Amino acid sequence: MVDASLGSARAWQRLAISGIESLRDAVLGAGLDAVQMSRGRMAGSLAFSEADGILYGSGSIDGRVSLVGSLSEKRITVGIGLAFPGGARHWHRDVATGGVGIFLAGDEHDARYAPGACYATATLTEERLEEEAARRDLVLDRSVLGGTRIHARPAPDAVVQALHRRVMAVHTGLGGDPCLAPDILSAIVAHCAHEPQTMVGTGRRTDHGLIVRRARAYIADHLEEPISLDAVAAAARTSRRTLTRAFCALVEESPTLYARRLRLHRIRHDLVSPEEARTSIAIIAAKWGVGEPGRVSGWYRELFDELPSETRAAYRQTVNLRH
Repeated sequence: MVDASLGSARAWQRLAISGIESLRDAVLGAGLDAVQMSRGRMAGSLAFSEADGILYGSGSIDGRVSLVGSLSEKRITVGIGLAFPGGARHWHRDVATGGVGIFLAGDEHDARYAPGACYATATLTEERLEEEAARRDLVLDRSVLGGTRIHARPAPDAVVQALHRRVMAVHTGLGGDPCLAPDILSAIVAHCAHEPQTMVGTGRRTDHGLIVRRARAYIADHLEEPISLDAVAAAARTSRRTLTRAFCALVEESPTLYARRLRLHRIRHDLVSPEEARTSIAIIAAKWGVGEPGRVSGWYRELFDELPSETRAAYRQTVNLRH
């Protein structure tokens, strides 16, 4: 069995398929019921990567195999069939190359693959999937998170072929591709989401406005505490999905990104505050609920185009000049 702990590595880890047992982890950590349907030794390889809490995986399978079981008990897995030359079946229905699958936490995956099959997956929380869509200024279709299924439309041929070439470079050991993992997720999200629609009439817009006002007030009052999407939705008196749609439509980002933005502003305020002059940057960040210094610096620089240390240094220089 594959070790399900990859740490924070962003490089792809390639593992040769030495037997049918290897395919229990066709999606990292799944523990599938893998049954070999053809004679001879199974071959091919699995590849895994991790980036920002999202697990990515791919399989290039040389053999006929049946895989049954939940891909993840706690998170959503989204995947794309990059090559199904002999055909593939999910829940006893044919799936062609380019098929995009959404597998909800705990739901059973039941598939058969023929020799030459290749796929790529991303496993992440529902909140993170909605956030990834919002980062691309997209909103997930209502039907996407409504159940485990194969999307009605296959992904565009050009997208599938380009990803297939890059994924096979990993499987054949030709080198890493640091942009491959996020590009896999981008392709799937772009296929399953759409641009925010302009709302017609006043009723729904008023509802969305009220939801956003309640949510923003709750977030502002709880920035020093852990904030869950469920808690924000409860405060806004709505569902998580409607909350996210309302934020994408009116705030143009997810509730999670909005809370992070406010926290970064609170951090910046404290960095130039005389009262916090002797407080370390790490303590200030932790005070506002952001306890990972490396990520704080990256997010802070992305928003303000400077590091927290540079903000503080500029402030201290200004104070010294005044005196």
